[in-house]
Amino acid sequence: MLASFEPALLVAMRKAGAIAAIQRIFLDPSTADYTEKRVLGQAIGAAWTNGPPGKTIGICEGFETAAAYTSLTGIQAWATMGAKRFHQVDIPASVETVILLADNDAEGRRARERAAESYQRPGLAIETEWPPGRMNDWAQLLKR
Repeated sequence: MLASFEPALLVAMRKAGAIAAIQRIFLDPSTADYTEKRVLGQAIGAAWTNGPPGKTIGICEGFETAAAYTSLTGIQAWATMGAKRFHQVDIPASVETVILLADNDAEGRRARERAAESYQRPGLAIETEWPPGRMNDWAQLLKR
């Protein structure tokens, strides 16, 4: 019997600069909507990153949102690859400000509250920026 393969988007998640996990986002070939998400590796503490951290980073749920926020503001944003891991990213000691960029829904608001508590440490400022208007996330600004 031949193996079957489903199309998938592969997203590398890094921890301390090294790939720690890969999220596989399986896609429906006829609609390109995702059908399922699975992680290989150790996702806790890891994030999709778009380069080494600056003094300020944003934390988003999805990599599309992180890429959109960086494109719109010039501030580097990392993606936790889900609200359930929003409070679990290892923030490097060199980071002075974290901007929480949770989705504007009930799950996102709960994730933001948990992250605000989890990331507290001396010398780290924690801010929150919600997407403007009634948008759910920053990626929606680029879809308009």
